[in-house]
Amino acid sequence: MALAVAQYGFAPALASALLHSLWQNALLAMAAALALRAMARATAASRHNVAMAFLVAMVIGPAVQFLRFWQQTGTQIDNGLFPAMTAPRLSAAANAFVQDSSVAGPAVILFWLLGVGLMMMRHVIALRALTAIERHPYQLLPPPWRQRVDEMRGALGITRAVAVRLSDDVLMPFAARLLRPAIWLPLSLLTRAPADQIEALLAHELAHIARKDWLWNGVQFVIESLLFFHPAMWWLGRRIRQEREHAGDDLAVAACGDAIALAEALVALERERHSSPRLVLAANGGSLMHRITRLLSGPPSRGRWGALAILGTLTISGAVLITQMGLAGGRFPDLQVTASTAGALGPGDYREIKAGGLDKQRYYRESIDAQGRRTQVYEENGKAHPIDAGVTSWIAGVTRLSLRPLPMAAAPQIDQMAESKALFALVAANRDVVATVGSPAVPTSRPVNGNLHHDGTNGAADISVEMRGPKGQALVAVKAEMSNRVWTLHKVDVE
Repeated sequence: MALAVAQYGFAPALASALLHSLWQNALLAMAAALALRAMARATAASRHNVAMAFLVAMVIGPAVQFLRFWQQTGTQIDNGLFPAMTAPRLSAAANAFVQDSSVAGPAVILFWLLGVGLMMMRHVIALRALTAIERHPYQLLPPPWRQRVDEMRGALGITRAVAVRLSDDVLMPFAARLLRPAIWLPLSLLTRAPADQIEALLAHELAHIARKDWLWNGVQFVIESLLFFHPAMWWLGRRIRQEREHAGDDLAVAACGDAIALAEALVALERERHSSPRLVLAANGGSLMHRITRLLSGPPSRGRWGALAILGTLTISGAVLITQMGLAGGRFPDLQVTASTAGALGPGDYREIKAGGLDKQRYYRESIDAQGRRTQVYEENGKAHPIDAGVTSWIAGVTRLSLRPLPMAAAPQIDQMAESKALFALVAANRDVVATVGSPAVPTSRPVNGNLHHDGTNGAADISVEMRGPKGQALVAVKAEMSNRVWTLHKVDVE
């Protein structure tokens, strides 16, 4: 029965956490800016690690906040800005206290889910681009270069084998994959670039592999997908990519020992970037080189298909979830609690729960008759269902969501209703009533007897009401009908 109750509190709790993340992550971004400024003389790798820690904190904070809100009652979630249930209102038509599930939280979550879905689709497209490149024919690096790559790999402490591939489909050097890393180079690079520049570029990509930047970039992409709506997160993400490239440059220079060659290689690549119309996959970290590093990490041959399968499953699951939420009919999981009293049920009282969820439709009614006998009715999808332990747990969960300090007001009296006051004003203006008790005439405190019912627009009345005026008081028998909020008197007898 976990889904039966959790679905009503999930959206308000998550929406509240996301809204709180606006100011919380803004403060984290300010703290990150101050920390990075204080580390101006530190290494780029250190600044990268500190910035990544702040970025991870930006998603951990809302996650903890969400769990805290989700464990609270409906009343306490009000502190999270999005209540699970609306405030109880006194319905004159139903003569009962009514609470409904709030639609504000689900609306916010729908926007968030759509944004996350679009971000995920960007990653799927990038991953498919890498998969397409790997399917096409490629050439291996010549043996002398492979020997030099192995030497730099050892100098950087990389224990895994690194494949270096040349392809006409690649415009810029980039490193990809985590467990079986590979470096891709344009096939023409060996003929148009000096040897020292090629060595510097290879050292730079090997530096990314040594630093496991493929993994860090994957983590960053997940966080960017979840917090796509926050400008401070995007600023910090750009700063992280800049520091990542700077750290790679530092490590590459330490491996090849030629900072000038690396700088010349970057300038050459910058020229290629501005002149090439085919360039479509670019990093946003401030680097001059283009890499396909904005992908999720995974195993080499199976990993790319596994990542596609995971992202595809998430996309399909999101579509199914939205469909089940009834968006085609414009409805989210809805919950309504109606009770005849604001407190504990007593003789003559009842409580009714109507729940339309992702799993099924539920109805529950508990009533106590004048002799104190309790009656319970429970239905699922319109069919009677025994009240077992699971149902009892569901009732307790719904009660927890809707529990809040209800106004301890008495049930509405007939003479206090706006519709009743309009009827009494019409009776007071009746010619026979004015002739008997005078004008102005008003109802006395004596209880009104008879039947009066309406739905706010239409209704009928067959009552006896005592009216008092300057000439005295009299009991008046009234029969009337209301149509489109207008009363019409059919019979007025003054006793």
